Amino acid sequence: MLRALQSHLRDLAEDKTGKLKKEIKARWSGEVTDDQVHAIKEFIFLMPPCLKVLSQYWSDRKTPANTKNLAGLIITYVYHPHDLISDKEHGLFGYIDDAYLVVASFLRIQDMYIHNWADKSELERDLIERSRELISAPKLVIPDEAAKIDDSITRCLDGKIEDVASLLAS
Repeated sequence: MLRALQSHLRDLAEDKTGKLKKEIKARWSGEVTDDQVHAIKEFIFLMPPCLKVLSQYWSDRKTPANTKNLAGLIITYVYHPHDLISDKEHGLFGYIDDAYLVVASFLRIQDMYIHNWADKSELERDLIERSRELISAPKLVIPDEAAKIDDSITRCLDGKIEDVASLLAS
C-alpha cells in the first residue's frame, strides 16, 4: 500500500500545469521559487517512508502506548477520505497536511522515545535528517493547519487521543 501511495505522489508531482506552485502561491504572500516548490514536494515524499517506520512502531511490543495510539491514528488519518486539505481538490498540495502530520509525529516520537542513535536503522537516521531539514517548509505554507496538527500530536501523546480523532472528523 505504501508503494502505491509513493507512486501516486510521484505521479501527482509530474504536474505540467504548475498547479502545486499555484496552490503554494495562493497561500503564500510573495513570489514562489522553484526551490520552494521542490522543498514542498520533497517534504511530501517523506510521508511513505515515515509511515513505514510509524507502522513498525505501532506493531512493536516495546513501543509506549501513547506512541502506538498516535501511530495508529496517523495511519487512519492518512487513509481517511476527509482531511484538512482535500487531495482530490488540490492534487499534490492536498497531501501537505497529511505529510505534515506524519513527519511531525515521526520527529516527535524520535525526540521523546527513541534516544539511542545506535538503535536507529539507516532509514530512520536518514528520515530524521531529511525531516528536520524540510519541516519548516509546510509551516510557512499552511501555518494554521500545522499549528492545529502540532497541538493534536501533543494532546495525543499526553493521552488525549480523542483530540487527534477529532482531526479525522474535520
